[in-house]
Amino acid sequence: MNEKKYNLAYLERQLHNLSKLVEINRIINSTLDMAKLFTIIMEIIKEIMETEASTLFLYDDKTNELVFKVALGEAGDKLQEKYRVKMGQGIAGWVARERKGVFVNDVYSDNRFDPNFDKQTGFTTRSIICVPLLYKGKLLGVIQAINPVNRPSFTDEDMHLFMAFADQAVLAVQNAIFFEHAIEEARMRHELESARSIQHSLHPAISKDFGLCKVAARYLPAREVGGEFYELSYQKNTINIALCDVHNKGVPGALNASLVNGIVKGLMHVYENAVSPVFINTLRMVKEQNLQFVSLFYGMINLHSRTLTFMNTGEAYPILIRDNIARYLRFSYTRDNKKIVVKLKSNDMFIIVTDGIVNCKNRNARLFGLKQVMDTCCQHDEPSQCIDGLLTKVKEFMQGLAQREDISVIAVKIK
Repeated sequence: MNEKKYNLAYLERQLHNLSKLVEINRIINSTLDMAKLFTIIMEIIKEIMETEASTLFLYDDKTNELVFKVALGEAGDKLQEKYRVKMGQGIAGWVARERKGVFVNDVYSDNRFDPNFDKQTGFTTRSIICVPLLYKGKLLGVIQAINPVNRPSFTDEDMHLFMAFADQAVLAVQNAIFFEHAIEEARMRHELESARSIQHSLHPAISKDFGLCKVAARYLPAREVGGEFYELSYQKNTINIALCDVHNKGVPGALNASLVNGIVKGLMHVYENAVSPVFINTLRMVKEQNLQFVSLFYGMINLHSRTLTFMNTGEAYPILIRDNIARYLRFSYTRDNKKIVVKLKSNDMFIIVTDGIVNCKNRNARLFGLKQVMDTCCQHDEPSQCIDGLLTKVKEFMQGLAQREDISVIAVKIK
């Protein structure tokens, strides 16, 4: 008779726990907000396990540590890190390392227990039941219930119940992590789109007349933003041209390009009608401090004297087209040869490209090459047509492959 009563009581308790788990599953899956979810899970642990306290640790795979966070404020919409636990440290660290649950009813007699939390808070831990949160074998964290109420210790039955709850909680935590990552990715995409829009507004496609010149320019970053820029200014019968490549793509490239762009614009303002070695020397100092590679072309076209004066360092490629013949101006800046002067004629077209065009490859790993750049440019008479034709040729050459390097082109025709 006692055995029947015991079995009936056991079944009633199991039924009660099952109904609790069903209700809990609805509650913990009612939010994707990480802070609110943590609060709900820890409150439910105390309720379902009938304990004095509870904790939830998230696993930080970057540091290989468990992180305990608590919700802040009345709304509980933010999390603050309280402390970290190293893998293997304390019972929670042991559970995380071994990937299996455990309950200990006299923690101070267990050598795995770390009493530092009790010392810091004044709380007295007697018993702990702790299980890992595992999603498809991947550790997400650890949950603990501490000090059972109205009973002396944890039992195997408690462990079965806690493991069942952990199976439900881990799905809610993983969904919240997925959602948080999705929100972060959406935010980053929005910020990158904004950055691209800003960079495009700073270096838009140009096709216009500057006095006795027709000028066109294009900039195509390989990613949302890139590490190249150009500057064009027209004043006092001169056109100042700067084309720079910091040889980084994406956000790092954009940040480095912004730094160099600010320096170049400042120098262009100071030396508005002169090609000064200060440009190159300043960039050399910048390279030594921050950047490994910087290519800069800086030149000035004097429309009165019809001369092009320029300095070139790195991998910008200046080309002069005269009488349908392209000539690569193979001059680079040295301490002995500070600047180059080229006499221009009517109908000359001057083009500068960055190495993103010259070094692009097709599916057979062949380079587009400087010769093909020059041959293509010779087929067009107007700057904008020249650039559009060159970019079309490059796209065809790449045979559908994604652009791997930033591309910049400037073309100037003397009337």
